[in-house]
Amino acid sequence: MSTGAFAADLLLPPPPPIVEPPPPADFGGWYLRGDVGVGVNQISDLRSTFSPTVTVIAPQFEQRSIGDSAFIGAGVGYQFNSWFRADVTGEYRTASNYRSTQSYTDIWTANCGFVGARCQDIYNAQHRAAVFLANGYVDLGTWWGITPYVGGGVGVAVNWLDNLTDYGPQTGGYGAARDSSRANFAWAVGAGLAYNVTPNFKVELGYRYLDMGRFQTNVIGCAAAGCAGERQYFDVSSHDIRLGFRYALLAPPPVLLAPPGPLVRKY
Repeated sequence: MSTGAFAADLLLPPPPPIVEPPPPADFGGWYLRGDVGVGVNQISDLRSTFSPTVTVIAPQFEQRSIGDSAFIGAGVGYQFNSWFRADVTGEYRTASNYRSTQSYTDIWTANCGFVGARCQDIYNAQHRAAVFLANGYVDLGTWWGITPYVGGGVGVAVNWLDNLTDYGPQTGGYGAARDSSRANFAWAVGAGLAYNVTPNFKVELGYRYLDMGRFQTNVIGCAAAGCAGERQYFDVSSHDIRLGFRYALLAPPPVLLAPPGPLVRKY
């Protein structure tokens, strides 16, 4: 009886410490991406130059506008870890209508009503572009499958201006310029949200400001004598709304939980 009592009074060994599961490791890998969207285009700093042999009195742009365009793009990128990724993209932007009105003072003839009146020229053309960017993004964490991000890029924009015409409603004059193209330095900044549809597939909705650089037209010529030899210059930019997807070529590794500790019975 006394031996049994002494054995019951002995303390059991303490249970083993609880082992926490290891934190998920950063995952890197290649991915493919595609984007579609709409760009609200803008032009700014619109100016003209003229032949030094022709005098144009007080030229002034009274109206300028450029239409919106749709775009489609694709690219390839690399996810370095859970918070940083980078990609290279190319996109084509559909044609948008360019229109402007410029006036000048007529001091030589009465074609605009009377000497000293303001004459007008109306310009029309179509602008389109291709944009190639190297981009970097910072992912700001994931909640309920949604990852906000910010990013930016630099690269090249190839701008085209087609079918540029010049019509003078008061004088009846008409001019046109050859189609022109120019490659410019381009840059972009933006932000958005990504949603994890599956571990491999993500859908993005984002905003981007895109600067496509400064454009120069060819000389506007006309059939009549005394053409002003005009060229136009303007900056092109866009506010873009983008819907895109990313497909990871390798799925992130699963998170391995620590094995459960031994079963401890309490008597």
